[in-house]
Amino acid sequence: MPTTSPTPFLLGVNYPWLDYAEDFGGSARGHLGVSSPEKSKVVTADFARMRDCGVRVVRWFLFGDGRGGFVSQNGIPRTADEFLFKDVSAALQLAKDNEIKLCISLIDFLWLQDREPPQSAGQNNRVLQFAAGRAGFLQNVLIPLFREFHGHASLFAWEVANEPEWAIHEFCRVPTAKMHLADFRAFATEIVRAIHEFGGAAATLGSARLLWVRAWSGLHLDFYQAHYYPSAELDGNANFRQQLSSARALDKPLWLGELPARDLSASDYSLVGALNICRDAGLCGAAIWRWTKPEETANDADIGCVEPAALQTWLVSKRTPDLSV
Repeated sequence: MPTTSPTPFLLGVNYPWLDYAEDFGGSARGHLGVSSPEKSKVVTADFARMRDCGVRVVRWFLFGDGRGGFVSQNGIPRTADEFLFKDVSAALQLAKDNEIKLCISLIDFLWLQDREPPQSAGQNNRVLQFAAGRAGFLQNVLIPLFREFHGHASLFAWEVANEPEWAIHEFCRVPTAKMHLADFRAFATEIVRAIHEFGGAAATLGSARLLWVRAWSGLHLDFYQAHYYPSAELDGNANFRQQLSSARALDKPLWLGELPARDLSASDYSLVGALNICRDAGLCGAAIWRWTKPEETANDADIGCVEPAALQTWLVSKRTPDLSV
């Protein structure tokens, strides 16, 4: 990767969900998607505030753990449901209205894990655990989705999966991580091919760590994506700046898809400082986790959420980026 980014540094935020896995399409709880008047009003206000803070890319989870958005029969996805395209269209239109682009993450690692799902996940929890289910999801849901939004101006990228390493045995030795790397790579390769052929859009994959991002070379991604949390890097000897420096050897640009708003385990961590390091390292951008406030009992409660004032501080600093898209 070059020492300076060939494109403007794109400031982003994670808007992972308003209702996990229910922002797009219907679910067991009914339709809670973006095209509903209530949710559209919330997103409209949030996107306007993001735009005013200099945000140009928003990362948003689509299917999550697979609890909604499509119809299955005998464990095989058969078609997108009646709300999926409407909700994606609504999200892209709201992004366009606010000069924002979306990085849409298709699959969360929770769906890839072999686990007992919450009751709300319904019958789709094991769709990705076997080859026929994965093939049905690709052919009957994803490819029609990519066709419908082919080359949409508000698409930054389709993201194959969020942190799939946590579901892959070779990366994570926990009982729920039973998927083999070879099986996932084959599936991911087919999704990337479909994004390019039918979607006319960029493809990426949200790797859980900078240490692991090279595992996804050969998938023909348009840019690499890694996530960075100081608390997850305690087993390494290199600091954040050093890790990004080593990433310069990558054959594609690197985008930091998750960067914490704060990290209580790292007393010397600051968001403004981390953004400066990312830009100095030649990254094409970074997205902060997260815009929406986490629940008090959530795993990311200690990370908190984006403070608009912090973004504005960075934007008016001497390292103010070019915000054109």
